[in-house]
Amino acid sequence: MKQGEYNFDLSNLDSELASFSKKGITEFALHDARFSSDKKALAEFMRKAARLAPDVYYSIPVKAEILDSEIIGLLQNLFCSVDVIMRGELGKKYFLDKKLFSKKAALLNNSGLVFGFLMDWARAEGDSVKGFRDRVDFALPLYPNHIDFEQLYSAQKEAKSTAIFSSQDIAWARDVAFAISVFYSNGRAVPWFNSVLKPLKIAPSKFFSDFAEWQRCNNCGYDEREKTLAASHKEIEKMQIIFLEEKYSEKRLEHLIPLVTDLVKVNGAFSRLEGEGEECELKLNFNPDDLMSPAAFDIASFADNVCMEDCRIKIFAANGQPDYKFL
Repeated sequence: MKQGEYNFDLSNLDSELASFSKKGITEFALHDARFSSDKKALAEFMRKAARLAPDVYYSIPVKAEILDSEIIGLLQNLFCSVDVIMRGELGKKYFLDKKLFSKKAALLNNSGLVFGFLMDWARAEGDSVKGFRDRVDFALPLYPNHIDFEQLYSAQKEAKSTAIFSSQDIAWARDVAFAISVFYSNGRAVPWFNSVLKPLKIAPSKFFSDFAEWQRCNNCGYDEREKTLAASHKEIEKMQIIFLEEKYSEKRLEHLIPLVTDLVKVNGAFSRLEGEGEECELKLNFNPDDLMSPAAFDIASFADNVCMEDCRIKIFAANGQPDYKFL
């Protein structure tokens, strides 16, 4: 599977897009900053991409301000992921417009599009560890598919300490960002994360700060990032379950652990079927129909009202669609 990155000359856009198939490009990240804030240019790109290279998977960064019904409609014509920019700008004071981002996230969720956030720390003027924590705590409840932090992988984007964002704060933010990347983004946790977090009664930033500490203690933190990032989803799932069992035990919520582990396992298995084509068998404590129902959004209520039903299932593809059967 080949990926591409280009700085487009709009006058040659047609020929560039038309060449994707010949070049074997099946995934394409649109990194040209002109498109992320220029609605007209982005709309032109998407119309031509849908016509000339419809089978390519596109990653498209956009500023929240230009997301409207027209752009959403064009995005729906593509096989794509939308990366909403929540980063600050160098030399400019950072302001998180929560009303704007909430509105745009709702628009994306209601349209069924896959989206994430592009985030950073200690880059914009006046940023602080409190501001970074606030962005994390605000972003996760909006159900992004992922949160990406370019600073984790680019020396050119490294943050510098200031009077309000110390070097210790920067190290903390970096470790939390890496924890989010592993547990949430690479761990494909979006279907269940907010439901699982609610009974713990802690903020997302606290949860990921604790997971970052757990990573350090288990030699899979930022200092071991190459090894950790190479982990398969199944290996990350094991980390998720071990850590969640610890957190639920800390809060004396052991009675919810069978439900929590079931949610992680069944959603993870379906994601691997879709992503890797991997079929599997699972032993569950609850009926999968119940686990995949809206009732599972409220774990405490689910545990009180749904009976345990030990079962074994096989998850497989049937006519190109995910399915399961009882064994």
